Amino acid sequence: MARRSSLLVTLAVAAALVAAGLGLHRVLSPPAPPVPALAAPVSAASGTVSVFPAPGTPTASPATQLSFRGVDADGLGPVHVTGSRSGEHTGALLEHSDDEGVSFVPDEPFVEGEEVTVATQLAVRGSDEGRYRFTVAVLGERPELKTPPVYEGEAAPTGDPQLALRHVREFASAPDLEPPQVEVTGPEAGTVGPDDQRTPGVTVLGVKNGYGQKGPMLVDDAGEPVWFHPLDGVDARDVKVQSYRGEPVLTWWEGLVGTGFGYGEAVVVDYRYQEVARVRMGNGYDADLHEVLLTDDGTMLLMAYEPVRMDLSQLGGPRDGQVLDNVVQEVDIATGAVLFEWHGLGQVDLAESYQDPAEAGDRYDYLHLNSIDVDDDGDLLVSARHTCAVYSIDTETGGVQWRLGGRRSDFAMGDDARFLMQHDARRTDDGAITLFDNGGTCGETRREVSRGIALDVDEQEMTATLVREHRHPDGIFSESQASYQQLPGGDVLLGWGSVERWTLMDADGRVLLDAAVPEDLVVTSYRAYRADWKGEPTTPPSAVVDGDRVHVSWNGATEVARWRVSDASGSELAAADRAGFETVVRLPAGDRTGPLRVEALDADGRTLGATTAEPVPGAGSPGAQDGD
Repeated sequence: MARRSSLLVTLAVAAALVAAGLGLHRVLSPPAPPVPALAAPVSAASGTVSVFPAPGTPTASPATQLSFRGVDADGLGPVHVTGSRSGEHTGALLEHSDDEGVSFVPDEPFVEGEEVTVATQLAVRGSDEGRYRFTVAVLGERPELKTPPVYEGEAAPTGDPQLALRHVREFASAPDLEPPQVEVTGPEAGTVGPDDQRTPGVTVLGVKNGYGQKGPMLVDDAGEPVWFHPLDGVDARDVKVQSYRGEPVLTWWEGLVGTGFGYGEAVVVDYRYQEVARVRMGNGYDADLHEVLLTDDGTMLLMAYEPVRMDLSQLGGPRDGQVLDNVVQEVDIATGAVLFEWHGLGQVDLAESYQDPAEAGDRYDYLHLNSIDVDDDGDLLVSARHTCAVYSIDTETGGVQWRLGGRRSDFAMGDDARFLMQHDARRTDDGAITLFDNGGTCGETRREVSRGIALDVDEQEMTATLVREHRHPDGIFSESQASYQQLPGGDVLLGWGSVERWTLMDADGRVLLDAAVPEDLVVTSYRAYRADWKGEPTTPPSAVVDGDRVHVSWNGATEVARWRVSDASGSELAAADRAGFETVVRLPAGDRTGPLRVEALDADGRTLGATTAEPVPGAGSPGAQDGD
C-alpha cells in the first residue's frame, strides 16, 4: 500500500508538470499533419502483452501514460521511451489495482506532432520484438463552454416563460427543489410500488435545458419525483443505476457542454446518496457526456471528444482543419490508471463518415461516438452516429473487428434492419444487439420516424436480421439522443431524447405508460432508464406546519408508506399515507403546544426517520389562534 501511495503522489506530480507544460508545446505546434492511414490489423496471438496507446496510434495525447496489460511491475523489465523531438523520457510506475498491469507515467509531456519510440523486452502485441512507435497529436482548440442557464423570470431561447413556469413543481417542505412537472398516461400510469407495478421500479432521468432546475432525477409512474438533485453551474447526462463493488449505485456525467459533446467527469453515489467516487479520464482527456459505464471489474468506461489539427484539403476541407478524435478509455477507479485506450482516428476511416468536412465548421465531428457496451466476450461495442455504424473493438489489440451498418458494413442487412443516426447500442441477454434507431439521413436513405430495434447478428454467416421493433403509435421522430432498454419479461423502455417523452411498452408494442414533460418547459433528458432502486438518504425528512396542515417530504426515500405526526408528549395527532413527493397531513382541531414530531413509516409501520416540523416562514406557530 505504501508503494502504491507513493506512486499516486508521483502521478499527481507528473500530471501537474503536464498541465504546466502543455501550453508551451501548443505554442510550438508543427503544421497540421495529413489524415492518418488506417492501422494495420494486429493479431491477439502476436504477443502476450497489450499496450496503450496501441502501436501505430496517430493521435496520442502529449500527456499520455504508457499502459501495459498482461504484466505486473516486477515483470515489466526495462522500458526505454524516446521522443523524436523531446528525447529520452524518465517516469514512474503506477500499478493497476487488479495486479494485471502497470503504467509508465512520464515525468514530462511529449511534444505535439513527434513520434515516440518505446523499447521493451516484452512480447508486445503489434510490436517488432518488443519495440513499437506511436505519434503524438497536434492538438486543436476546444470549443467555448458556457455555464448552463437556469431560466426563471427571463425568457428561454424558445417558449413562453409565463406558461413554462406554471409547470415547475414547488413544495412547501422542500422550497429548494423545483423539478419539472411530469404528465403520465396509459394503463400503468399512477401505479407505485412492486405490488402494483407490472415492471417495478422508477424512471431515471437527467433533466436538462429549458426552465427550472437541472440535474439527476428519479420519477415514479405517477409522475412524482422520488429524488431530485439540482446542480449549479454544470449539466448532468447519462444518469443510470449500476453496480459497483457488488452494490447498487447511481451514476451520471457532470460537466459543461459544447455543441453535441461535453467535458467533465463521472459521479458515483450510493443508496444513501453519498458520493463514492468521482472518476476522470486519464492522459489529459476530459470525459464526454455520452457514456458512463461501470464494469464488473470495478473499472469505468468513458469517452472523450478531443480536437486535433489535421490537413483536410484532400477531402474538400481546410488545410489547417480540426477533427474530433473520439477516445475510449477503461479507467481503474482505485488508482486512476488507464487500462485501455482506443482512438477513432487511425481505426475508422474519415471516408466512412456521412458528414461533409467542407461543411463541418470549426471541428469535423466525423465519427460522433455515443455509446459503449461490454460484449459477451469482453470486447467493446461502440455506436457512432455520424457513420451510422456500430463497431466491435478488440480490447487486446485496439483493432476494429467488424462494423455493423454504415458505408462499409461487414454484415448483409435487410432493409428493415438498417438503422440511421442511432444511439445506445447494447448486447442483450438473448444475444441480440439492441439500439435506438433515430432515423434521419445517412447518405441516400432518409426516414423521419424513430424506433427501438433488436438485431440478430450472426458473426458466422455475417448477416443482421431484425427480430424486434418498437415504434410509438404517434410516429415520434427524435432527431438526436435517446435510449432503448430491454427489460425482464419482454417490456421495453424508450427514452425519446430530444423529444421530452419516455414510453414503457410491452413485447407486442402496446403502450403501457407514456410520460412527458410539458413542451412549454423546453426540458429534455438525454436518456431514460428503468431501474429498481432503494434509497435511504442520510438527511432527515423535511416538514413544515401551515395552520392545521403539515407538509412533509423526504427527498430520495423510496420505502416511506405512511407519515405520522405526534405532539410533544408523543401522542399521535394524525397520520396519512404517502401521497407523492410531498404529503399533506391534516391536524385535528384544537390547541397544540410545543413542537410536532413527524415520522416516516415503512409498510410494516417501522420508523425510517423523523424530524421536527417547523412553521412555514411567515406563518404562526402550530395551533396558534388569530390575535395571539
